[in-house]
Amino acid sequence: MLRTRNLIPKNTFLIDDSDTEVDSPILEPITPTKNKKRTRNDSASVLLTPPQSVPKKKLKLELSEKVTVEKEEEEESSYAPPSPCATPQRALFGRDSLYSRTKAVLQRSAGILSNNDGCLPTRQAQYEKIMDFLNTNIKSHTSNSLYLTGPPGTGKTAQVDSIQRTHLLPECPRSMKSTGSSSHLLHNQSYFQLSNGDVETVSLSSINCIALNEPSHIFTKIFESFSNDEKYPHPVTTMSDLQQFLELFPQSRTFIVVLDEMDKLVRSSTNSTHSTKTIFELFLLSKLPSINFLLIGIANSLDMTDRFLSRLNLRQDLMPETIVFQPYSSDEMYQIIMNRINLVDSTDCVFNPMAIKFAAKRCSGNTGDLRKLFDVLKSSIEVVELQVLANLKKNKASDVKIVKIGLPHVAKVFSQFMNISSTRSRINKLNMQQRILLCSLVHRQRTDIFQSHCSLDDAYDYYVKLLRRKDSLTPLKRNEFLDICNALETCGVVTIFTGKSSGKTKHLVKMVKATIDDKEFDDEISKSDLLKSFLKD
Repeated sequence: MLRTRNLIPKNTFLIDDSDTEVDSPILEPITPTKNKKRTRNDSASVLLTPPQSVPKKKLKLELSEKVTVEKEEEEESSYAPPSPCATPQRALFGRDSLYSRTKAVLQRSAGILSNNDGCLPTRQAQYEKIMDFLNTNIKSHTSNSLYLTGPPGTGKTAQVDSIQRTHLLPECPRSMKSTGSSSHLLHNQSYFQLSNGDVETVSLSSINCIALNEPSHIFTKIFESFSNDEKYPHPVTTMSDLQQFLELFPQSRTFIVVLDEMDKLVRSSTNSTHSTKTIFELFLLSKLPSINFLLIGIANSLDMTDRFLSRLNLRQDLMPETIVFQPYSSDEMYQIIMNRINLVDSTDCVFNPMAIKFAAKRCSGNTGDLRKLFDVLKSSIEVVELQVLANLKKNKASDVKIVKIGLPHVAKVFSQFMNISSTRSRINKLNMQQRILLCSLVHRQRTDIFQSHCSLDDAYDYYVKLLRRKDSLTPLKRNEFLDICNALETCGVVTIFTGKSSGKTKHLVKMVKATIDDKEFDDEISKSDLLKSFLKD
């Protein structure tokens, strides 16, 4: 058996790992001990050949400092800067990249960009007329009505919203007196600053008529938007009820009601006589001398007052003032786009100016809808992003520069959106909600073989019934449904046009129709079990 003494070199000493401080080190040769087991501390001991006598604690501190320095040197040697191939991707596709910031200002839901006075670019004439209407009637405390009309995407709603944000003050100025003891019964209290600097007390409510199931509910909706009194004695369901409520407040307070999509109050699925009566009473309410009520109606129908309000023609004093928003020209579209892009970076633009002019020319000649120009330009950026990303993966380049969007990229987007590409490629670009909506339109067309198109309202009702019958998804809201229909039209799979409604009273409504190749559509939809279920009878 080999003894421990032979395992340790001669003149080798063991330093104890205790923290006890002594005047001189105790260095003893190791001698084996009988019947003593080797402990963990023994195996962890440090064997040294000391060149000189050194205090225990000092030696321990020197060793710990040496270990710390070695670790820091190892960490410094192991640190490496980020790989250069990852940096370009973050610069090009990150949240703060030039591509991402440009797409953000081209979103349909991006904030309204206006001048300091609230005027939208290229809409100076319409802005001045709206402001003159508000200044005159709010200052004189008289009731009146205004009707804003024009094709979709021409800035009607955006201009009214911009005026609200700019000229409405949320808090009462100190120079103003109290508006009366009944002011606590109202929601939406604010203060309108006139052009001459004076401030008047107003209560403003904006209502989108798409959300109304029945036109007659508009009076209840207006009451609920203003009233803060839960103990009001009776419900408000008619024009007379709303008039009695408004008469409770002094005429120094102006009630302003903005009705967006006002032409939706007249639907083919409802009784046209009652619908006409409701709209007539709204304009009549804005002419009563006993209240201070301003009505601002916004609609796409250019001749709504002529078709549905023939009773108003008998009394010209009841006719609303009308302001027409004409479709944007290509020069106006170009100016608006450049104003938005300059907010991102006025020195470096991701677009070639000729590409923007080309897209504006195509969109202005088609519909004059500014929102579709936003969609085309945003999609053009995404086309370039995909190309740059493919080059990064293929070439593994470490230095990639911003690629500007030119005419070929914009032309490629138009070729996809303007019915030039196949149905298969267009469907592949749709998300699931858009595909489900398209399936509901196709299912309705195949069910009613005698009429391939229908109104947007009828299409929405059919879509809701289909989803509830399948009991698989929750239907979208009406305004979300209309937004997706506009997106589908931009993608070229549906067509939205103006046509005559069914029924005894013929009037113009927005119609929708799917424009797809049936065989390619069935081939693509059959790849998804969920989508196939929406086409089964």
